[in-house]
Amino acid sequence: MERTMNEIKIFILCGITAFIAQFVNSRGNMDLGKGFIGILLIILVSFLAVKIREIIPLKIPAFAWASLLAFILTTPASPVQGYFLDMTKGFGFSAVSTVILAAAGISVGNKLNDIKKLSWKIVLTALVVFTGTFFGSALIAQAVLKAQGII
Repeated sequence: MERTMNEIKIFILCGITAFIAQFVNSRGNMDLGKGFIGILLIILVSFLAVKIREIIPLKIPAFAWASLLAFILTTPASPVQGYFLDMTKGFGFSAVSTVILAAAGISVGNKLNDIKKLSWKIVLTALVVFTGTFFGSALIAQAVLKAQGII
């Protein structure tokens, strides 16, 4: 029970942070009522995903369960589709991803000793990944822009 309460506290803290980030990102043009309900729905889906991961013995990460739940809730066959989409449509990816990246940074910061053991190999791996991601994104952007006739 204590673990569940700690999870709820973390989800609420992340939700508040995402709500503030979205409010700032929208330059104050956010409907606060819809935004509040929207972030509560996002927190609920996230919390349910964590609990499903704990209950079901498959090795599926919580974000996959969250994606599946969100997919089910937003399909045309869902009776809550319209409400769910209306309440959450104001939340952009940047508001939520800021919180996720901050949590990931804290997580990595707590494991600095483990990272130090990897020494130069982690630097090489990071450079290869960053370079590949950059050039891959550039190639996709080039292809899309060329297909649209923009360049």
